[in-house]
Amino acid sequence: MTSPPGGPWGQDPSGSNPYGQDPYRGGQPQGGEYPYQPGSPYSYPPGGYPPQQPPQQFPPQQYPPPGQQFPPNWQGVPYPPGPPGPPPNGPRSKTPWLILAGIAIVGVIAVVALVIVGLTRDTNSPKASHSTPAMTSTPTSQPSNSEQNATDCTPNVSGGEKPPGDTIGAGKLSFLSSAAPGWTVFSDDQNPNLIGALGVSQAVPGASQWAMSAEVAQTNFVTSMDISAQASKLMQCVASGPGYANAAPTLGPLKTSSTTVDGIKAARVDADIAIADASKGVKGDSVVIIAVDTKPVTIFLGGSPIGDAASAGVINQVIAALRVTKS
Repeated sequence: MTSPPGGPWGQDPSGSNPYGQDPYRGGQPQGGEYPYQPGSPYSYPPGGYPPQQPPQQFPPQQYPPPGQQFPPNWQGVPYPPGPPGPPPNGPRSKTPWLILAGIAIVGVIAVVALVIVGLTRDTNSPKASHSTPAMTSTPTSQPSNSEQNATDCTPNVSGGEKPPGDTIGAGKLSFLSSAAPGWTVFSDDQNPNLIGALGVSQAVPGASQWAMSAEVAQTNFVTSMDISAQASKLMQCVASGPGYANAAPTLGPLKTSSTTVDGIKAARVDADIAIADASKGVKGDSVVIIAVDTKPVTIFLGGSPIGDAASAGVINQVIAALRVTKS
């Protein structure tokens, strides 16, 4: 913003001064001083207030030269020598080691005291057989990380390893491959709920990509499921499994019965699984499942073409050859 007319303070707000020019607004008179008027109530003549006096002169002050002053011929007094320091690389104090050794001894004494107290308490306490409640026993053959954890159909767990000899086995159940002459050993990694499945198979004459088979395996069903329930459930899982997936299968009525295998209790289920795919050249399979009461449960699974008595006879030969390891 620019300054208004009349100077930085503007015009006198009362207009023109009726008493004449303000002596303090008219500016400083020429010469730099205001004129002295005789008879003025101020008693000092021109020259300023107060009258100037000549400066007072003082003799120069004498100071000693800088630094500490000593009298002439002063020899000084040497400081007394301090206590001698430790010799360089001298022997170190043994105090820290003695402290550590003391702490270690106290710790050993404390441990020994605790052991003695513990032994005394064990001696005076009642026997564990009197105070500890009985625990529920579990079969030693069922580890905590058991694979027997299924209650319904699951994919195949694993196929078995082909043996170097004639014995076809899984778990405690086995048979000799010679029970099915001319059939080929195979590892089954397709049928559901089976662990370590191993068997023999033979192509069905006159059929298209169809085979009959006989095999053994462990199941992955929970141990609380009895052998009869396991056999029936496995029949349902096989009928809906990958072996019949592309053939439009239909599971017929189940025929259940009790039996034994090598003197061991077992449950048997028989059923026909018919297929609608005529291109296979067969009506389906007659299937046999036998669940054996071993730990874990083992099964036999056999299938032959519906109405083929000769093939069914081979399946029966394998069933008769089944053996259970008793140890």
